[in-house]
Amino acid sequence: MDNLTHGLLGLAIGALRRPDVRPGTGERASPTDRAVLLGAVLASELPDLDTLLARGDAVTVALQAHRGLSHSLLFSPVVALGATLAACAVFRGARPRPVFLASLASVLFAHLLPDLWTGWGTRVLLPFSDTRLSLDWTMVVDPWVTLPLLVGTVVAWRLRRTAWRRALLVGLALSAGYVGARVAAWGVLTRRVEAAYAAAQSVRVFPLPFSVSTWRYVATLPGGMLAAGEVPLAGAPREARRVESSVDALPPDVRAVGPVREALAWARFPVVTVAPVEGGGREVRISDLRYHLRGEPTLGFVIRLDAGNRVAEARLERGGSASELLRRWRGQDAETTRPREKE
Repeated sequence: MDNLTHGLLGLAIGALRRPDVRPGTGERASPTDRAVLLGAVLASELPDLDTLLARGDAVTVALQAHRGLSHSLLFSPVVALGATLAACAVFRGARPRPVFLASLASVLFAHLLPDLWTGWGTRVLLPFSDTRLSLDWTMVVDPWVTLPLLVGTVVAWRLRRTAWRRALLVGLALSAGYVGARVAAWGVLTRRVEAAYAAAQSVRVFPLPFSVSTWRYVATLPGGMLAAGEVPLAGAPREARRVESSVDALPPDVRAVGPVREALAWARFPVVTVAPVEGGGREVRISDLRYHLRGEPTLGFVIRLDAGNRVAEARLERGGSASELLRRWRGQDAETTRPREKE
């Protein structure tokens, strides 16, 4: 998730603890009460410091350095301890135990879990497994997750010493309810697409940007073909395109290049092209069909190799400018999709 949502979730999780001084009494919050809230917010943000410390090309930073060990379950107590020490240093006299427990809960439920439920996913099992896990319930930025938390925080700030805690918890409940509805929709639509593609080897449903009623899907068909399309909450799957997963187009020496290897590990439904470039090098494009609009990939990595198979350039491409993506999202540049008949 984005950092604003992480922080707002952390604040709301910190408010789950019943404070020593109850709101509305007119008394000043205790050092422990304030340290709990600060520690929870810090713990919800600290894992993403790996982005600031990362070095290397765009592929390595996006896929290897970011969401690394700081995002793992094993490392979460260390993150919580760091947040606890910082919060207790700011609010002297705070009791470390409740601050640590709130911070640990915030790492797990305000950072690791939200990263896990996005389509991008995260590697929570490091260092035991490098596998990127994803639940595919929401986009990395989902305003309907963030908005209730933001409104609750603004209301809590205005109420201050009265019902601030209730405002935060109401925002958390509404946000959690929305995510729960997404989980239910994901399950229903997955079964609907599976029924439409009875011969498919696997089916996966993904969130569509800024849409609540329509999702994307990719079905892996016999022979290595991938079927991509959209499925609405009320209606049949609409296939937009079939494409061959062209991973075999990559020669072994290209696959062994670090950024190429990382991009292939990231792409669950890879669409790969290799083209010669001036000077004897090659340009490798690795897109993932789970990020598509009307069947056309919108997100991928471009790695340019020189004649000696060394990385000359590596970058992330998002499928065009914001205006181009918006036109594609509205369907202005695409052919009319048609319902997918059951195979």
